Amino acid sequence: MHVLITGGAGFIGSHLADALVAAGDRVTVVDNLSRGDRRNVPVAATFENADVADEEIITVIGRYQPDAVVHCAAQASVVGSMARPLDDVYANQWATWQVAHACAVLGVGQMVFLSSGGAIYGDVRRPAVEGDPPCPANFYGVHKWAAERYVELSGVPATILRLANVFGPRQRSDLEGGVVAIFLERLIAGQPIILYGGEQTRDFVYVSDVVDAIQATIQRRLFGIWNVGSGEEVSIRSLLELIEREVGRTAEIHVRERRPSDVSRSCVDATRLTVTGAWRRRVELAEGIRQTLRASY
Repeated sequence: MHVLITGGAGFIGSHLADALVAAGDRVTVVDNLSRGDRRNVPVAATFENADVADEEIITVIGRYQPDAVVHCAAQASVVGSMARPLDDVYANQWATWQVAHACAVLGVGQMVFLSSGGAIYGDVRRPAVEGDPPCPANFYGVHKWAAERYVELSGVPATILRLANVFGPRQRSDLEGGVVAIFLERLIAGQPIILYGGEQTRDFVYVSDVVDAIQATIQRRLFGIWNVGSGEEVSIRSLLELIEREVGRTAEIHVRERRPSDVSRSCVDATRLTVTGAWRRRVELAEGIRQTLRASY
């Protein structure tokens, strides 16, 4: 297949590009490098420096005529969305509409949109399932939810993946806002760590499992909304303790009040995807942290 990946020089997109190239697929990466790194793009992939929010993205996608488009390009920081909501609208709503519209007009066979389960479902009492009503607690979740509707209404055959908290190598602590990346970076540098609350829970999924889910939905042509996560809640404080054990260091911790944009409990139920037989989670949290350490430090 020929798969075009927006944001393919970034965290999840570059891992997907690696996996698709390894599987023998033809890969085109579209990225403006505002958040991605050109060095992350595999040599065998075609690279196009372009902004997916630009109206000319239809020309770019049309030039390559891919079988599928995976839209990974995004602003992925909740804190960033609260500080600069209009930037988040541009990166997460407008850009997604442009890509979806282009795919629909060009007749692309499948668009896969990486959404956010944690942000869209908001505070949960149990692992969220796909039929639960969205209840975002921050601008990031609101904009991702709106972007999902753009994709659904565009007319392109679409797969929406509502991801839990993704972590792994190449995740940047200053962009994605991934707590695993932040904790690892500061622990290894000997810097203090600020815990905003600490008792709130999150669902963590390793990047290779997310890549497997994307590939599975393309190979099986699974359309609609699908959760991708572990189904397990881990408190932020417990996560830090686990990372301390893996790194072999103890952090200097400063506790602050939980930020208003942070939900207390976040977890997604991926049973619907698992029972298809196309995907299952393979990497446990501790093993994922070890793999990230080996690859990054």
